[in-house]
Amino acid sequence: MSSLRRIVEGRTTLFVPAASLTRSEPPTTPFFFNPAAGVNRDISVAISEAVRGVTFCDSLAGVGARGVRVANELSRRMNVTMVDFNPSALRVAERSARANSLRCDFVKSEANTYLFSRFGRDSKFDFVDIDPFGTPVPYIQGAFGAAADGGVVSLTSTDTAVLCGVYPEVCRRRYSSLPLKNEFKHETALRILLNACRRIAGMNDIGIEPIAAHSTRHYLRVYARVRLGAAQADRSRAQEGFISSCERCGERGSSSLPMVKCDGCGAGILSAGPLWIGPLTDPRVVS
Repeated sequence: MSSLRRIVEGRTTLFVPAASLTRSEPPTTPFFFNPAAGVNRDISVAISEAVRGVTFCDSLAGVGARGVRVANELSRRMNVTMVDFNPSALRVAERSARANSLRCDFVKSEANTYLFSRFGRDSKFDFVDIDPFGTPVPYIQGAFGAAADGGVVSLTSTDTAVLCGVYPEVCRRRYSSLPLKNEFKHETALRILLNACRRIAGMNDIGIEPIAAHSTRHYLRVYARVRLGAAQADRSRAQEGFISSCERCGERGSSSLPMVKCDGCGAGILSAGPLWIGPLTDPRVVS
């Protein structure tokens, strides 16, 4: 096994690749760990504590940093399942779990294969986490289908350049939305990502309720509660719309349809969308 280093993150002992602590870009082989994502995991632990639920699926677990921390740091007992296709990474995750006297489940599987195997089951997860390289789009359907009614799906996107308007055609292809590259591009990116979740989940009659979202460093992160049923999916769809920005007078707004002219000065206007125009957070959770 590759050289490992024992560290403490939060209140949890973790074994991680030694090279990931010394290189500016953590190596992806033989397994990946990003020390800079510690804040991402801190927030994940905090939100998991604030939301009810006892089952957690870390579906792209890698060396298990998130899953082991959730199992170890919450005030209640959590049943954590860590899924990864790399058996070497799972062995490291198991070692970290043992170091914290934890009992977790470890599954060698491709993420979507495992998530889709949970469709239709009564024993779905209260939390499903997706933390891939690049876009999370390929995993959205599986994640929402594997989550219980009232559960939470959390996902990370690192294709921020796409969502923030550097590559608008890629964003249109990947997220079915046109971005804006301006001073509020990160909020626009979060709203595009949430609408992709809404649209894909809605194909299976699943609605979403965002409870938290943030843009940090090189990644975007959203948390959404799962609401099962066609009526819930339709309710979520009502939160789809467009954001507009006038470059002449600075007027901004949101609407269900894209605007052509500024209501303030009559000039042409820039629009982003379709995207999520509802609340990004649930104050009861983030407080």
